[in-house]
Amino acid sequence: MFKSVLFLWLICIFIVVFSSGCAKSSTGKVDLSSRTVPGFLRSGTTTIEDVLENIGEPFGYREQGNRSAMIYLSYQEEYFNLLFTQIRMEESHRLDLVFNKNILEKAEIKKEGWGFGANIDPQLIQLLAQ
Repeated sequence: MFKSVLFLWLICIFIVVFSSGCAKSSTGKVDLSSRTVPGFLRSGTTTIEDVLENIGEPFGYREQGNRSAMIYLSYQEEYFNLLFTQIRMEESHRLDLVFNKNILEKAEIKKEGWGFGANIDPQLIQLLAQ
């Protein structure tokens, strides 16, 4: 009796340990997860051309007279898979760049949002219930 209960516990621990996993994904042209402005951005010296050369096309761009603004987004997700459940944690940041006469005037990072979610596979739950 004791051996069968111990064997069942070992099987359960084995399933939990070896059926879990995690992954990380990131989208965006520049990584802003450290919440620090990229090193090449210097107020008063960096031009729009420098930014386009180093980062690429922005998510948003607007001009008004001699002033212009660029927006870059960075989005990170972490997934934790455990048996039939997937837990997801999300975080996004936004880099705002303000230019005056094509020279960088202000660079600021803002936390755009965060989230938490869980996906449960109903087919696996149905299989386990049978």
